[in-house]
Amino acid sequence: MVSAGTPIIYALLGDLIGQRTGITSLSVEGSMLCGACVGFAVAAGSGSLFLAVLCAAIAGGLIGLIQAFLSISRKSNMMATGFILIFFAQGLTTFFGRSQLGVSLGKSFSLAIPVLSKIPVIGPAFFQQDILTYIAYVLPVLAWWFLTKTRTGLVLCSVGERPDVTRAYGYNPVVLQYGAVIFAGVLAGIGGAHMSVIYAMSWANNMINGRGIIASSLVILCSWKPQRAYLAAYLFGLAQALQIFFQIHEVPISMYVTLMMPYLFTLVALAIISTSKKPSMPEQLKEKGRRKNNEKSSCNDVGAGSARGNAGGMRKAG
Repeated sequence: MVSAGTPIIYALLGDLIGQRTGITSLSVEGSMLCGACVGFAVAAGSGSLFLAVLCAAIAGGLIGLIQAFLSISRKSNMMATGFILIFFAQGLTTFFGRSQLGVSLGKSFSLAIPVLSKIPVIGPAFFQQDILTYIAYVLPVLAWWFLTKTRTGLVLCSVGERPDVTRAYGYNPVVLQYGAVIFAGVLAGIGGAHMSVIYAMSWANNMINGRGIIASSLVILCSWKPQRAYLAAYLFGLAQALQIFFQIHEVPISMYVTLMMPYLFTLVALAIISTSKKPSMPEQLKEKGRRKNNEKSSCNDVGAGSARGNAGGMRKAG
């Protein structure tokens, strides 16, 4: 459960920081995929976890940079750009990851914490993990502290609420948005490296399998609050653990149902949070949503007016 939720925490917190500046980075899926491919290749070649994570972070950050350029500088649709980058990453990693198919690391990077790892039940689950998982334990708290207690974090959040106020204080909102989106890609790339190097210890085409998109969805479940990332990520991890548990113990449930479980849990959780109180969405994301709705309404009004005009013309002709 814990190890399965770790990649989600990295991608979730990265996209959460990006969304707090008003940019949704669906490309975190592509960043995770590139990070998984590059990280595994480096780990298999060098045997170094540090180098694997570093290269994975760079690969994920490059995808984030492309997302930032298209969404911020070129004003392209964030959702469309994200999906295009996902497909781009799938093709890229399928081509360059061919040589890694069937390769197994055969090396565990787990690091047991003395004394704590001996605690019954809790010890093996939480304290016989890897360094990236231990960092993930404190990452949401660090993200919360950064966004709410530091000047840089507060300025970053102001970009997603009132960019004009950010400019009034002498900061460039575009630079801050670029930094946040690239950082989202970096964290997602690290999450991808954990997926291939530590969790699976192998590479497979499209092995992220929608986890980046799930992470973006879980940002809504967290109501854009980083301290809730534990619940969201480990809920997904629990669903994955149950899937494996049912298969090992041959529980009479269809394999396809167990494969759906992590995503079904996410859908149910999103449905619950969406029907409760209104989530604290950044103002710029609300504004972009209202703008899209207004454009749709305008198109509908134009279409209705054209239909009425055509109907009137037909009556006159008759």
